Amino acid sequence: MQKIDEKAWEAIRLTEIFDTISRGKRIKKSDQIPGDIPYVSSTAFANGTDGNCGNEVNVRKFGNCLTIANSGSVGACFYHPYNFVASDHVTALSREGASKDCYLGLSALVARLGEKYNFNREINDVRISRERIMLPVNAGAPDYEYIERITQQKRQIMLDKYRVYAQKRVADLGKEVEILTLAEVPWDSFTISDIFDILPGKRLVAADTTPGNRPFIGALDNNNGVARFVNNTNVSLDKNVLGVNYNGNGMVIGFYHPYECIFSDDVKRFHLKHHEDNVFVLLFMKVAILQQKSKFGYLYKFNAERMANTKIMLPVTDDGAPDYEYMEQYAKNLMLRKYKQYLSYLDSKEKTDTVATDN
Repeated sequence: MQKIDEKAWEAIRLTEIFDTISRGKRIKKSDQIPGDIPYVSSTAFANGTDGNCGNEVNVRKFGNCLTIANSGSVGACFYHPYNFVASDHVTALSREGASKDCYLGLSALVARLGEKYNFNREINDVRISRERIMLPVNAGAPDYEYIERITQQKRQIMLDKYRVYAQKRVADLGKEVEILTLAEVPWDSFTISDIFDILPGKRLVAADTTPGNRPFIGALDNNNGVARFVNNTNVSLDKNVLGVNYNGNGMVIGFYHPYECIFSDDVKRFHLKHHEDNVFVLLFMKVAILQQKSKFGYLYKFNAERMANTKIMLPVTDDGAPDYEYMEQYAKNLMLRKYKQYLSYLDSKEKTDTVATDN
């Protein structure tokens, strides 16, 4: 198979690639009915899904197609093998007979349109009808078979890399240790300030940032809290730390950061007072803190005072102290099971793909 840089490419109109190009339809939040149908909108996360709904009337349903965000996260493009309801902030793109791998390859190419658009210049219906994307061609025609094969090749490379990584993690974690279940161990409450030294972030406005490789942690509920990558540094520079949001959409949500990064002033840095910081204990603590999320909101912020005085439940030893050893082993066991589950999936997928190829 030819390498990508050896293949001929041409600009092809979207209207020549896709048989159907159709905009979704708006559903106001107040009109959304609870249900199990994915509601796809203009978010760049969760495969474009903005929750689920049960609406069946006055909606536009699609399935086995791509969506591209017209506004919001303009240009975000995802493949949806399932049926879904589309908002008016996305356009569905479908091609008869296209395979999953063809769609996935096309999604990466369509997403490049996002480089031309932004919040003030959305991808409206007229612009979509005129847009072209670069596609590999064979004798001047789009080579969809090549797109499919190169996508399969890229995916296999990534899966092979992940298999090696997961196998190493399993080896590093060692054998699972039998311990009591969460229901069997004693628990007690502690204020967050009993357990952690709480350190501030530092305000850094977007206009003052310079692009770089250092993660800048904001008050997000996704992407491990990474808002952008910068070259800046300041007094909040830290690593091997739990960052906990006290403001924004991700209020009370925390993420573990093993790497060197800087923090916004909407995020506090948590370091254990009476135990060495490590990934397993901090991840356990993250979940314990998250159980308090329902108490806080836009009108009752998780500010510094409330954060320090908030009580969390933790497993304890016979003398009533936090049982850090149990928390560490519990998190290790959970992580070990998850990596083994991933490896089992890869093995079963490999067998399934081999059978499909043989047939």
